[in-house]
Amino acid sequence: MDQSTLEEIISILAKCGRPDLIAECREHIKVDNDYKPTFIRRDSLSDSEGSAEEESDYEVEIDEEGFYSLK
Repeated sequence: MDQSTLEEIISILAKCGRPDLIAECREHIKVDNDYKPTFIRRDSLSDSEGSAEEESDYEVEIDEEGFYSLK
């Protein structure tokens, strides 16, 4: 997480009066300023790239409790 995102979270928690959660965030969330998230919009995929819903290289099964597992 980058520093600006962490500061935004802390700001929101301060507005909500949650110093306990602010302390937890500062203790457990590590700042990585080199992190650059990448997002792929589903509608930006070309026809040749396909979609994860259309094809996959593996099969999934759902057990009686609703958990997914690879076959």
